[in-house]
Amino acid sequence: MKKPALLVLGILLLAFISIYFIIPQNITATSTVTVDATDGNVFKFLVKKEAWYKWWPGEHDPKDSNLFAYNGMMYTIKKDANSYIEVIINTTKLELDSKINYLAADDGATTISWEAIKQSSLNPFERISEFVRIKAEQTDMDSILSRFKLFIQKDSNVYGLGIKIIKVKNGIMLATNMVTKTPPSVEVVNGMVADLRKQIAAQNATETNKPMLNINKVDDGEYHVMVAVPINKEIKPGANSVVNKMVVGGNILTTEVKGGRNTIDNAMGQLQNFRKDYKLTGVAMPFELMITDRTMEKDTSKWVTQLYWPIL
Repeated sequence: MKKPALLVLGILLLAFISIYFIIPQNITATSTVTVDATDGNVFKFLVKKEAWYKWWPGEHDPKDSNLFAYNGMMYTIKKDANSYIEVIINTTKLELDSKINYLAADDGATTISWEAIKQSSLNPFERISEFVRIKAEQTDMDSILSRFKLFIQKDSNVYGLGIKIIKVKNGIMLATNMVTKTPPSVEVVNGMVADLRKQIAAQNATETNKPMLNINKVDDGEYHVMVAVPINKEIKPGANSVVNKMVVGGNILTTEVKGGRNTIDNAMGQLQNFRKDYKLTGVAMPFELMITDRTMEKDTSKWVTQLYWPIL
């Protein structure tokens, strides 16, 4: 009877000893994801805690910007720094210290790594229990980072606009410009468009798209105003006019907005941010395509405008 008992005891002892070799002293849960977003935007929405509520997949406490919940677990932001954020994870029976780091990758991509760690118990039964719970938490960490990836890769979440890169289809346009001390009125812009249309009609050319507008305020307080009308062929420009060309097949950033001058200017600023974030070189001035006939629609909130920025 003693030998079987000793054998069982020996097997159990061996199992307990094996636990200390199989389960490390520091148990970790690690989640990694690569997102198609710049490291600057990852910083704005992941490392800065003020933006967590915009993408967090679970609940958050509006009275405490540090406290979030997901799948029955509590996540408390401990510290946000320039290159990482520390989060305390409270599971059912244990607390984990964790850190989220990010690193810029190629072509506007960023790799995010989240590691949670806890020193394991000396008690073999608790050690096993901790290992199982911490590895289970890794699944939730994967889900949370997947949700962040879906959020950050949508331009409308980051810039407030849906931004695309398209190809230039027709590069010929008749343009004119003027300099004013005040922002040009709708009537002034419409007058410039009307003058161009007279030239186009006189030479039997055809408009191929809506009129284009660029307003650029320079340092001395002047406003440089350019108006252009896309046409189907090259014509002889009249006084104060010129035929401009864009490279057909070239790349161009574009978005569409609805609203007046403030809305348009803000959208152009976001297009500029997008261009800078992804290190895209502008090869010509940006412009707005006046989809709505502003001579007919006086309510600026109803104006539809497409914005374009030629890039390399």
